[in-house]
Amino acid sequence: MIRRVLAFLLLGLAASGSQSATDSIALPPPESNSVAQVWDREADYWRFVKEGDVENYVSLWHDSFIGWPCGQEHPRRKASIGDWVREVRDKRIKVDSNFTREGAEDFGNVVVVHYRFTRVDTYPDGKVEGKGKESKITHTWMKVGDEWLIIGGMCGSLPDSAR
Repeated sequence: MIRRVLAFLLLGLAASGSQSATDSIALPPPESNSVAQVWDREADYWRFVKEGDVENYVSLWHDSFIGWPCGQEHPRRKASIGDWVREVRDKRIKVDSNFTREGAEDFGNVVVVHYRFTRVDTYPDGKVEGKGKESKITHTWMKVGDEWLIIGGMCGSLPDSAR
């Protein structure tokens, strides 16, 4: 009997403690239709990379795009944005990747997304690059007609403390 009373009291305390903890957490706003569409475009981005589909990959980018790709010393324009996907295709590199959403905001005809990603490249000779490395990306998408296009972006390494 005493055990049941103690268990009941502990459950009550735990429930009231978790209630007050969740009350203080600011929940993100519900995802808009635009944000959902952009996340779908991000999935297309990585699918095109894995397939070495340069044409469809480049079609994701606005003609006036400027951004700072991973590992590059300077920002790039659309004209060179597909070079690394062409290398994936031409060198027959097998790309395994995944991404974890970190945040998104809908500004009407502009959506900004932030995410972490991993990318492991396996070359035909068996060489593997990128294992255990996680990076971050910010992409800014703009709706042009019925299509979402990347107008800006930034890629970077995560600090060791974030891994």
